[in-house]
Amino acid sequence: MLAAGPSGFYNAPTTKGVLLVVGALTLLSSIFQIKTDFHLQLVPHLTTHHQFWRLITSHFVFSSSTEMLFGGLIIYHLRIIERLFGPAKYVAFLFVSAVTSTLLNIAVLVTGSALGLNVLPAGPYGVVFAALYQFYSVIPTMYEFKVFGVAFTDKFFMYALAAQLMLSHMPGSIASAVCGLLAGAIYRSDMAGTRRWRFPEPIMKLAVKLLLPIFSSSPAIRSTATTFESRSSSSSRTSDRPAQAMREYLDVLSTGGAPQGATPRAPSESDVSTLQSIFATATQEQAIQALNATNNNLEAAVQYLLDNPAPAATTTTSTPAPTPAPPASS
Repeated sequence: MLAAGPSGFYNAPTTKGVLLVVGALTLLSSIFQIKTDFHLQLVPHLTTHHQFWRLITSHFVFSSSTEMLFGGLIIYHLRIIERLFGPAKYVAFLFVSAVTSTLLNIAVLVTGSALGLNVLPAGPYGVVFAALYQFYSVIPTMYEFKVFGVAFTDKFFMYALAAQLMLSHMPGSIASAVCGLLAGAIYRSDMAGTRRWRFPEPIMKLAVKLLLPIFSSSPAIRSTATTFESRSSSSSRTSDRPAQAMREYLDVLSTGGAPQGATPRAPSESDVSTLQSIFATATQEQAIQALNATNNNLEAAVQYLLDNPAPAATTTTSTPAPTPAPPASS
């Protein structure tokens, strides 16, 4: 099961925009039969015809519907990275990753021609696999399971999708995926201050004014009750009480809610440390509060802190007490 928080694009406008743009352009390129105008080839596209615009447009169109399917699923589920970074940082990350992976693609085409690697397929391989590297680095493993004695983690499903995309257009797709992973590693290492870079404030203000109203999404409506009994009692006022009660009960099971009257288990130190390692600004009290609110479900606690960010700490300067004046000499 791929867990990336609440369904939909709440707090993930960039992900929504990327999916809509890439999906629409891939569909249009198929309708107008111009898919061959987007892949990268050193000779003759770049060296002979000087079609340098391909270095930009190749990031916006997948070359087949299969690649669009797997790539779209990965982009959608990686919206957890945008919720963790915030839209401003995530947009900057996508831009830096696209530039870095493009430079690596050129290097691959130059050095790989002797090995028969002359074509790289179109598609946002660079940003997809760069974001996948962040997923590998910062998102903790929530659970493990075994199939025929072989242990897997919950991240296996994401990696399986990535493997399908990587092998969809060999050998060029493998090279593009490796370039994306290297771009993600370079960003993660903060080489040349890549993690601290942001778009200039005027550009961000313009994007917030023009694009955010288009790609923003409202949060899903959720019940404020915390137990099955209170949820079912509130749902009894609705016309579809049985169906609503079942949905709420399944929601309790999925989020790890405790039954009414149960004594909550104290959060473990390892879970508290894991939350503080993910959320650098979260205090120990905030991590414990998130675990208590989700019945020590680590995955739900991560989403709780994403949905309920702690307010910025305010520092207050205490005014020292005035020093009493010395007694007047007689």
